[in-house]
Amino acid sequence: MGCMAHTVDIKNLVFADDSFYKTQRVVIGGKSVFTPIKAIDLNKSHSDVGINRLVRGINEVYTMFNPDRVKRILTTDLEQRVNNEVEQKYRKFGMSDEMNLCFAEFECDKFPTKGELEYLTNFSYVHSDITPLPLLPKIARNITADNIGQYQKFVKEAVKTIEDMNNKPIMGIIPMPVPSAYMSMVVETYLDSGITAFCLDFQGSTVNSSKTKIRALVKAMKKEDLLEKSFIYSLNLGAGKLPKEKEVVPAKDILSFGCGFDVIGGQHIRKKLSPEVRAKILGARQMFVNSLRLFSKKDYGYYRATKKETVEQVYPSDSSIPLERLKKIGSNQGIDKLFNQEQQGFEAVNLRTVIREEHDLLKYLGKKQNVEKGDIKMLESIKKKP
Repeated sequence: MGCMAHTVDIKNLVFADDSFYKTQRVVIGGKSVFTPIKAIDLNKSHSDVGINRLVRGINEVYTMFNPDRVKRILTTDLEQRVNNEVEQKYRKFGMSDEMNLCFAEFECDKFPTKGELEYLTNFSYVHSDITPLPLLPKIARNITADNIGQYQKFVKEAVKTIEDMNNKPIMGIIPMPVPSAYMSMVVETYLDSGITAFCLDFQGSTVNSSKTKIRALVKAMKKEDLLEKSFIYSLNLGAGKLPKEKEVVPAKDILSFGCGFDVIGGQHIRKKLSPEVRAKILGARQMFVNSLRLFSKKDYGYYRATKKETVEQVYPSDSSIPLERLKKIGSNQGIDKLFNQEQQGFEAVNLRTVIREEHDLLKYLGKKQNVEKGDIKMLESIKKKP
């Protein structure tokens, strides 16, 4: 099909005056969402605790593959089980009018073969309203002048496997570890295929550590007259470190909306640990508990959730997560992630109004106690003309 199959319909676009914060209505197929929005990571859902309907609209499923797993899927009944798992998540935790995105990560330092690529794009296509291309984090981390051409070839082949029978938009993946020098080349490869939806895969890094790349990317998109018609999704975005000696740290991930991103997706990075280190960590339960954090939309802080009084202090009246569950946070696997998704979702909804009515977003951020001046300057500098 022609390029029109790839485009996303953008309506009611409003940019802030002082930064790249924006709000718009994104229409894909028969479904539409207002942005900014926080995607709900269905892998982290709980069957007995729901998330407020107000913040919902985009569901995300993230699945890992490697050559062995793809081979088993294609040659056994595992294929049916994998499909059923995804569909079950949508049925159990999603709603029929919400947009679904199914990401496939290929864990391998070699490019997928033709058969593997065909499977990965088919998998994302059948489970998504907009089809994200496969993520290749190991390859993306090692892109150089020698293999950027090979990466572009992979992108074209991936698009072609979807185009063979397609009636949905395609989402291009922009891996943030790609050196700045090649960022515009990756964007141009997508533009050549008429793609206007992009997923920035941060692979655990923060907006701050990628600010020069984000500016390079924004400039590349502006040059192609894309900023007003694009849909930008961020994935695997780092929240910032929570050192042992601190009870609260600035929340860095929520600031990504100020770089022109429409959606904050989930964090799916798994640290590769040796069996000895893993055993040691699992043995030190305190280590796990210490990493628990709660997001406050009031001051843009991440609070250490080890003390009940901190949980009570941070807990807002609009949360759907029962306070008693949060107080037992250490024994409630993932309850902090559910709470943070909902609270970031509420802030995303609030930002839509601030962007439309106040326009001065940096002033709004200045009132948030845990937003650092350097971050406000960074958001301002991304928009400034060179």
